[in-house]
Amino acid sequence: MTGVPHLQELTDKFRDKGFEIVAVSSEDAALIQSKMIDAKKPTFGVVKADISKLYETRGIPHSWVLDADGKCIYKGHPSGVTAEKVTEWVASLAPTKVDKELAKELNGAVKAFDKGEYGKSLNETKIVAESATDELVKADADYLMGLLNKHVNLTKNKVEGASAAGDRVAQVKALEEGAAKFKGSEIGGTWDTEAKELKKSKEYKDCNSAATDLEKLRPKLEDMKPANARKELEKIAKKYPETPAGKEAAELAKRYN
Repeated sequence: MTGVPHLQELTDKFRDKGFEIVAVSSEDAALIQSKMIDAKKPTFGVVKADISKLYETRGIPHSWVLDADGKCIYKGHPSGVTAEKVTEWVASLAPTKVDKELAKELNGAVKAFDKGEYGKSLNETKIVAESATDELVKADADYLMGLLNKHVNLTKNKVEGASAAGDRVAQVKALEEGAAKFKGSEIGGTWDTEAKELKKSKEYKDCNSAATDLEKLRPKLEDMKPANARKELEKIAKKYPETPAGKEAAELAKRYN
């Protein structure tokens, strides 16, 4: 963190717009605590983990920027993560705070939005929009509705992405998270119903079982004989061939020849 003090500045400036930083180190936990957390007192996350198997690291410090769908849109030295770049990245994100003063008629909706109660905010914004006669109030209601729609679309994109990938577990998770955020609203209720119905389906149950079986097996693989590891992975792949975990198990099995 000594060479990248601007990370705190970026956090202060862009967190409310949906930009989050997590610092990761594989060093000793006590060293991380004293060297990073106690000494620098960052307000972003700091965790002990080894992510070298997930992301290729070329030199330290190194950074990766992921978009809302988990796709890597930048990798390199943290100094390359500038305010200008972050401004571009967050343009399509859903902000978590209303960043300007709106008409007093929307005070309740704004407070609910800032607390993450998007269902309540949505309902109150609709009431103001439908009853307002002042054009400025209508414009402010439209602005707040636009922010809320970004959150609606964020959930929709997660649900659609998981659905396209056949990942019913991720699909249910996205629906449940959206339903919780928009609790009390029509769309929140729709997502809650969809999640409950999907959890009853065979597709969901297979996805969940396959993922559970693979996660139980994964930490044991390196200690198993290659033939046994391949056999166990092939069992999962054969039993759940159309699930993401089943397909992953099939690919992993190829490594144990």
